[in-house]
This record gives sequence, structure tokens and C-alpha cells, in this order.
Amino acid sequence: MSLKAFHIFFVSVSVLMCLGVGVWGVNEYRSGANGTGLGLAILCFVLGAGLIVYGFKVYKKLSELDEK
Repeated sequence: MSLKAFHIFFVSVSVLMCLGVGVWGVNEYRSGANGTGLGLAILCFVLGAGLIVYGFKVYKKLSELDEK
């Protein structure tokens, strides 16, 4: 497995984990009146979105390096 493929795989798994923890945080917030779950959900969704942007930028950059 190339470094490019591993990196894209690792970022993809990280995004899925962030989204999963975000959904879990929303469920925790809905089950009780604790704001910690909502804070965790917001943080994880923002991090997941950032990882998606990062993944696209890295994929583009690594594709450019492969062409050379």
C-alpha cells in the first residue's frame, strides 16, 4: 500500500470516527439536559469537516506529485 493510499484511508477513517462521535454526542445531549454532549458533537462535526477539506487538499497535492 502506497503512502498516498494509506494517508487517504487514514483520513477517511478519521472523518467517519468524527461523525460517529458527533452523532453519539447529539444522542447524549438529547437523552439528558447536559450541554457537554452538544459541545462534543459540535467539536467533532467541525473537526470532521476540517478533515474532509484537508483530505481533498492532500489528495490534490499528492496527485500533482505523482504526475512529476
